[in-house]
Amino acid sequence: MSAVAQFRFAFLLVLAIDAREDAARLMQAAQANWLSAQGKLDQVDQYRVEYRTRLLGSGQSGMTIVQWRDFQLFLAKLDDVALSQQQEIERLADVYAAHRDAWLECEKKVKAFEALKQRHLAVEMQKELRNEQRSNDEFNTRQRPR
Repeated sequence: MSAVAQFRFAFLLVLAIDAREDAARLMQAAQANWLSAQGKLDQVDQYRVEYRTRLLGSGQSGMTIVQWRDFQLFLAKLDDVALSQQQEIERLADVYAAHRDAWLECEKKVKAFEALKQRHLAVEMQKELRNEQRSNDEFNTRQRPR
């Protein structure tokens, strides 16, 4: 029996798998940041709705011009915060997309090396089967009486 040849790119496959795992971690962290930012925007939006409701309630029961102006200024600040948070969400979505694309590239490399490995194993198996058949044929020809 012959020895099975080592897969020539085994080390590169290991490196590709490690890179894919690193890329997956970065992608997951980026996704968590993106979702966290979305949660913060949801909180700001909820607070804006509650504050507008309070403004309407206070407006119906009467308020001074100064109170009305303060409510309006605070609502404007909340609107600015919401706008800034929306821009942050868009930035984080872009970061997530970049990390996802990097992960997909790593995944392609791993799949390519795995395909090469499978081809290598199939070739080695064929070689082993041919060698085994050759050995069997030699054994059988020696066993026949002449």
